[in-house]
Amino acid sequence: MNSTRNALFAIAASLVASPVAQAATSNVDVYGIFGVSVDLVSTPSSGVFSAAADISTNLFSETPFVPTVSATQLSAQTAAIALADYSAQAKTTLGNNHAYTQSNGFNNGAFGVNSFSGWYDQVSITGGTGTGTVQFSVQLNGVVTAGAHLGMAEYGLLTSTVHPTQLTSELTAFSVYNTQPWALFSNQVTDIARYDVLVSPYINPQEVLSIFDPQPPISSPVNGGGASGVPSIGDPSTTGGMGFPEYIPDLILAPGANQPVNVIMTGAITFTYGEAFYLIGGLKTLITNELDSFCTFETDASCTQHAQDGTGPTTLDFFNSAHLTTIVLPQGANFASASGAAYNVTAVPEPGEWLLMLAGLGLIGWRVRRRA
Repeated sequence: MNSTRNALFAIAASLVASPVAQAATSNVDVYGIFGVSVDLVSTPSSGVFSAAADISTNLFSETPFVPTVSATQLSAQTAAIALADYSAQAKTTLGNNHAYTQSNGFNNGAFGVNSFSGWYDQVSITGGTGTGTVQFSVQLNGVVTAGAHLGMAEYGLLTSTVHPTQLTSELTAFSVYNTQPWALFSNQVTDIARYDVLVSPYINPQEVLSIFDPQPPISSPVNGGGASGVPSIGDPSTTGGMGFPEYIPDLILAPGANQPVNVIMTGAITFTYGEAFYLIGGLKTLITNELDSFCTFETDASCTQHAQDGTGPTTLDFFNSAHLTTIVLPQGANFASASGAAYNVTAVPEPGEWLLMLAGLGLIGWRVRRRA
């Protein structure tokens, strides 16, 4: 497993939580640890999922905290929650992800609040033989206010030959509730493009990065049998830990208001003509009660919360956000999707067409000079 792949997806999916609450959005049933039911017998070839939820700090015993959840599988429908201290919302259409999370505190005992926007579409490329390369571009836009609380956001454009609802993961963790219904940190998934943002309440980036440093497993005699942060990154079969991948963000934002995030992501995959695969787009935003809540993982009182440099609310506004802007195919190839969605699909020009284009540009430049 690539240790940096889909880091936030894995970390957020492993946060310990309270029992499942009924989803707040209509047309949604509850099953297992997620707020949305999926028909695994007749799984559709394309779909969307949007959810917003808060997360309990409960680790070893029941607490009075009851999660608030909103989830939908309807395209362009917003899933949203709003409480006194925090709010979250998400909306999804094929090729487009929208997620927003804001928090001014967690006085009700929540560990954090998060939102997830995900879509998938089965596609195939024909018009050739053997293998080829297809290129993708994604535009990610957001505005972040880094206040007194730790925030994380991640977008991933992914591919898999396995239906998203049937992905399995090697990650072992406590029973969880979280807004993401697909195991996007699975070895059955391949990254096309990914971008991580870590929003810090500290000026010194190491203050927050140290939370994700490898820690001894809880059963280890080191530190009196406890861990001072998220315990034991790595394979639980060899370390005794929970299997968190190492978290290395692409961008760390220090305390400050209205900080723009404008990123163009590109990536490519090799495909086999005529063989279907799934395109998957996922965007997640998460705000937690930062180090104070991570201290719930330790058992020897060695965890110390540092005073934050940031003040006020933390906001991750990626609601006008991740858009799959371009799909570039080999010359002569044809793109087909199960949904029939109108993605912006183009083809790489033949060498002769490039020459004609360059010649045309040269002629235009000559005419401009003549007119001048």
